[in-house]
Amino acid sequence: MNIRRAMLAALTVLTAALACVVPGLPSASQPAPTVDTRLEIMVAETVSAALAQTQQSVPTPTLPPTSTSTPTATVSPTPETNSSASSLTKLDDGSTYFADSLVEFEITIPAGWLAVRINQQEYLDAWLLPELANPALQRSLGSIENLDPTELRLFVLDIQEGHTEIDFVTNINFYWDKSSDLSLENDEDLKAEAATLPQALPGLEVTATEISATSLGIPVGSITSKTPVTTLGGVNLEIFQKQVFVKVGEGVLIITLSTTEELKQATLSQFDAAIDTMAVGK
Repeated sequence: MNIRRAMLAALTVLTAALACVVPGLPSASQPAPTVDTRLEIMVAETVSAALAQTQQSVPTPTLPPTSTSTPTATVSPTPETNSSASSLTKLDDGSTYFADSLVEFEITIPAGWLAVRINQQEYLDAWLLPELANPALQRSLGSIENLDPTELRLFVLDIQEGHTEIDFVTNINFYWDKSSDLSLENDEDLKAEAATLPQALPGLEVTATEISATSLGIPVGSITSKTPVTTLGGVNLEIFQKQVFVKVGEGVLIITLSTTEELKQATLSQFDAAIDTMAVGK
């Protein structure tokens, strides 16, 4: 398995295994875990180990902020910027504008979704939100704490009312594969990637692969899949995933939506609308 496919496999474990029945692992840094918390500990440790095998050094970013498109909404408050070479701006309509000068892209996340960068201020603040009284959201947010922020550039949780009543929390991951040479000139590379996914997650069924373009003319590849899982509470679910591949300044950005079949109709349209706001390049 090459570097790109190893990273895809790790990402699939992170987004899909949160609802699966798996053996639990104890953690010295946490109190005696319940059945649910053991699941999240195992997921975080598994993904961290997988990413460590493929991690490459990334130089200190010096790229200027991207500015190919500018949101017209008035922003409030001031964008939060830091050494991650990215910024989050909360817009007055409740959406969130994210600009990444390291990977060279920007996107607007719709209202009702919580966007965080690993261990940055908004990640710490998120733990104080009323929504985080929900244990499933706590576990999802905690699962990314030890991942590499130079690779997992943004993590987004669906906190819309009525969407967090099951053990699986709909989420979007923005994952940068700096070494990828995937081509979007045709669907050959995309189909090769799709063929590796069932190896990463047994039971996964790829339902479609497609090359298309956003309204701004940005080429994108997409892979959709579904996976039957059983929660630790014994509930049978079908997890729907859509992975979008975008060529960026260096490598490929992989944006993955993971949701349930019940929430697919509501969340997929929001995900697609967000992808359509993307701008790429300096």
